[in-house]
Amino acid sequence: MNQVAMTGIAVGAAVGLSLLALSMGPREVRLDAFDDQGQQFFPTFTDGGAVTELEVVEYREAAGAPYPFVVKRDDKGRWTIPSHGNYAADAKDRMGKAAAMMIGLVKQSVIGDVKGRHVDYGVVDPLDSSAETKGRGKRIKMKDSAGNVLADLVIGKAVEGKMQEFYVRVPDKKRVYRTKIDGELSTKFADWIETDLLKAQSWDIAKVIFDNYSVNEQGRTLAEAIVRGDKFVLRKDDAGKWTFDGIDATKEDPNEDKLREIGDTLGQIKIVGVRGKPPGLTARLERANGIEEQILQNELGRKGFFLVDGKLYSNEGDLFFETKKGVRYTLRFGELVLGDGDEVSAGTATTTEKPKEGDPAKAANNRYLMVTAEFAEDLLTKPAGARLPADQLTKRAEARTQIEAIQRAVEAFRTKNENKLPETLAKLTEKPAEGDAMLAELKKDPWDNDYQLVVVGDAYAVVSFADGKVEGGEGIAMDVRSDRLPLEDELKKTADTWTEYDGKVKEGQAEADKLTKRFGPWYYVIDQALFAKLKPARADLVKVKAAAPAEAPVNGPGK
Repeated sequence: MNQVAMTGIAVGAAVGLSLLALSMGPREVRLDAFDDQGQQFFPTFTDGGAVTELEVVEYREAAGAPYPFVVKRDDKGRWTIPSHGNYAADAKDRMGKAAAMMIGLVKQSVIGDVKGRHVDYGVVDPLDSSAETKGRGKRIKMKDSAGNVLADLVIGKAVEGKMQEFYVRVPDKKRVYRTKIDGELSTKFADWIETDLLKAQSWDIAKVIFDNYSVNEQGRTLAEAIVRGDKFVLRKDDAGKWTFDGIDATKEDPNEDKLREIGDTLGQIKIVGVRGKPPGLTARLERANGIEEQILQNELGRKGFFLVDGKLYSNEGDLFFETKKGVRYTLRFGELVLGDGDEVSAGTATTTEKPKEGDPAKAANNRYLMVTAEFAEDLLTKPAGARLPADQLTKRAEARTQIEAIQRAVEAFRTKNENKLPETLAKLTEKPAEGDAMLAELKKDPWDNDYQLVVVGDAYAVVSFADGKVEGGEGIAMDVRSDRLPLEDELKKTADTWTEYDGKVKEGQAEADKLTKRFGPWYYVIDQALFAKLKPARADLVKVKAAAPAEAPVNGPGK
């Protein structure tokens, strides 16, 4: 073999080895012809506030299909979740963080352009129906209000040994990059909502009532349909101590640990899933008429709720609790909810059939719940004193100021006149032989009456007959007197108490209205374990009274 041939073989072998090295990895390579390393993925995306839709898609092996999770902003600026009946998303901060993940995102390193290696890096598009199921990544897409795509990226596997670094790819492009991504986007419903259902604080709960009736679905009348059961009433005093109505004080004590646990549990109920209520069932549970009523009956019955004589009942009874703000909650517990994932959170393929024993795939770990809230003014303690109109209180305050000025003038007159009182108050405006008058003028009181000088023995009082026009009276007709000015302070304190009470009424009404708007459109799904804590038997609420210690025997003298 000549020298030229041998040289050609050597060069060919070197080229082959180079190509083989490039095909092995994952490793970084430098592609000079297409080197965009260091550039931004989405250079025109600079404003996170422009995002009105976010779609996160992941491939779910169990279902053998991609799962898209979408959060959208409606024309009123509210973020909602379309897959869950447009339930409100608690997404303002989360969306800001999501946008920050993509704005300014840099192509840190170029990995390669070989499509066959996408599986190795986990950047296969989860929406690509032609690709194999392995190596699928999570696809993030953001759009503006006009439907323009602001960012679109497939995020693959984490880079081994590197914090927050991932392999990524722009959909429809072969090239794979390595980049640093700060944050993660979930496709779980619970991660995108305010999960605290009742927003109840245990310290604010004053009373809990368990109405443990059951429903006989075959009953035609109220008496036949509703089977009455135990009714338990728990109360909490101002010191935070729970008591149980109907306790036998000679034998029992309240089980304070259990009673306290119930109060705490009401503040721990979390939303697991939601279902939109059907037309005809309003926020305040008013019922529909005619054919709609029958449709509504069927819809409610499937979830364990029943309309009987126009009133709503549930197959697991009701729980009521009242707050110090004057809000009364009603919790109606319905049927079990089977399954997991979207079956629970959104109602996809949910059935109310009883789970088969030993079938973990259809475990009944959750239950339907309907909640209503109303303001009940009788739950607030009204001030003990009479409520005086604000204009009358203003006039009384003005009269008091004038009376105090007149009283000072009377005392000055007495000082100059051997402790004698003026014959009339008008005398105070007369200029004496020397000096100035005690009063520049004597005004009428705020009710356009003359002030009176009332003398009883050695004592006197400057008096306004107020709105009553005559001496004495009660309420707004009660006199304003210089010898009873502390009474005006009490009236002011009472007025302040009424003002505070009015504020509580307004706050309670606003709270109930807000809760009604929140609860009204929805059935909720809650955790069955929490429900179990809210279904106590009487034996759970009491404990046997501890026996009194025996008295020590008294030993007599010499014993």
